[in-house]
Amino acid sequence: MSSYLIKLFINKKNFKIINTIKFLPYTVFVLLLSISIISCSGDDGSVGPVGANGTNGTDGNANVQTYTFDVSAEIGFQWSINTPQLTNDILDNDGILTYLKNNNNLYYFVPGTSFEFEIKTFFSLLETRLVFYNRLTGANLAPAFGDFTILKLVIIESSSTTAGRGVNTLTPKEKIQNELENASIDINNYYAVCEYYGINPE
Repeated sequence: MSSYLIKLFINKKNFKIINTIKFLPYTVFVLLLSISIISCSGDDGSVGPVGANGTNGTDGNANVQTYTFDVSAEIGFQWSINTPQLTNDILDNDGILTYLKNNNNLYYFVPGTSFEFEIKTFFSLLETRLVFYNRLTGANLAPAFGDFTILKLVIIESSSTTAGRGVNTLTPKEKIQNELENASIDINNYYAVCEYYGINPE
């Protein structure tokens, strides 16, 4: 009986040893995997260098501005339009182009002519004055009520004008006229001027 118990004990012990050996590779694998995961979860590395900046977009023409004034109610041969944009600095340094729109939605560069009119412009502090003449006789001639509806001022900073020969002897307006002429732009064409300077004609 004791011999049988001894054999049984030895067999159970061997069974445990065999089972331990059988599952040992899996235990080692799980242990190694755990170590690998822990070793890979260390502190983050330093941040890499900042990439190069992208190419800048094309800037709008901030040096050129247009201003619109309703003149449809003006009467007489001489109009005085309140234009608060005309500061001393602008009058002394910048170029001013003036366009008058008639009731057929056509723009005329002034000073200039329109049908039977010769129109002259005069700028002063905070004011634009238009004087109408008969283009044939030179006598004062008042437009009919509503003949002209819109006055446009295009103010161009002197820094945006093109320098050229004798530039120091030219007025800001003459510099602009030279610039447009060199670019083959008709100064009488309001829409062409707006397109050249990249501004909204409305």
